[in-house]
Amino acid sequence: MTRRLKIRLWAGVAAGFIILFALQQLPLGQNITLLASPLVSALQAPSRWWRDINLWLTEKNRLQTDNLRLQETLQRQSGALQELRSLRVENAQLRSLLELKSLPGFHWRAAKVFGRSPDRMSQRLLLRSQGKISRGDVVASSEGLVGLVDTVRSRRAVVRTILDASLAVPVTLPGSGLAALVRGQGETLRVEFIPLKHAPPEISILVTSGAGGVFPPGIPVARITHIHAIPGSIFADVDADPVAHWRRDAWLSIASREVPNKP
Repeated sequence: MTRRLKIRLWAGVAAGFIILFALQQLPLGQNITLLASPLVSALQAPSRWWRDINLWLTEKNRLQTDNLRLQETLQRQSGALQELRSLRVENAQLRSLLELKSLPGFHWRAAKVFGRSPDRMSQRLLLRSQGKISRGDVVASSEGLVGLVDTVRSRRAVVRTILDASLAVPVTLPGSGLAALVRGQGETLRVEFIPLKHAPPEISILVTSGAGGVFPPGIPVARITHIHAIPGSIFADVDADPVAHWRRDAWLSIASREVPNKP
């Protein structure tokens, strides 16, 4: 509403009140006042409308401001809650990695995962550690074996996981004389050299046997999923899945073989 229009509106209201006052001074003023009350109400209506509109606009702006502040507060709280959950998960992973230190003959230390290969056939990882890393170091999670360090640059390492077909892991079934090899198939694992008549049941867990001296014994490696007979062969066709789910872990553990102290 423009300034000129406001002036005209209030001038009309003032003129109406002056006329009403003058009529009240005449005889029969009370009756005239009653007759003129609709006119007074009509004259006062624009003022009430303007007051109501201003009140509505003021309240609307206040509500919008409060709503924006509430949204910003909720966003900050949501971000802080997500960060807290992430820290709790990482803390739980680090605490669980401490159990690997009970394996004798190896020195274990935590390493941060900061990259994963998009190649599904190799499934390589990038790790960063505060300690020294060497080619051939063993990498594991709290659940089981992950792979071997393939290349090292400063304190960063590329890890060949057990899903890589170029990596063969000697395994056994705890409490048995079984000796086999686990080899990667990109997304799953293949267990080689298992005689059909000695094949363990499905869901059995195979662990590192320690043969060859590369991997420490007793680390879970693979869970058997399917066993198929191979026509004309004494061996079975055995499929398995990794026990460790390192694709969701932010921390893993790197193990270097301990060098015996010289006398």
